[in-house]
Amino acid sequence: MDANYLTGRFGYFLLGILACIGILFLTGAGNGGQVGRYQVSTCLKRDWVYVYVIDTTTGAVKFVYDEKDENKPFEEIKKK
Repeated sequence: MDANYLTGRFGYFLLGILACIGILFLTGAGNGGQVGRYQVSTCLKRDWVYVYVIDTTTGAVKFVYDEKDENKPFEEIKKK
């Protein structure tokens, strides 16, 4: 085999590897982050809707008992 042929094939191989690594970095495939950490559960009892927010990392459950708590961060909701 010709040495130039092998050098060219190896160059294309390296270019393919770099392209794959570049795509992985651009799509953020390394870290999932906090997506899906908080879950919301609702329950209907006697014409009243109960809303619970669950932190799936720590297991903490908080009850959203008032409309003023609906747009607050999880740490600011008072635990009842």
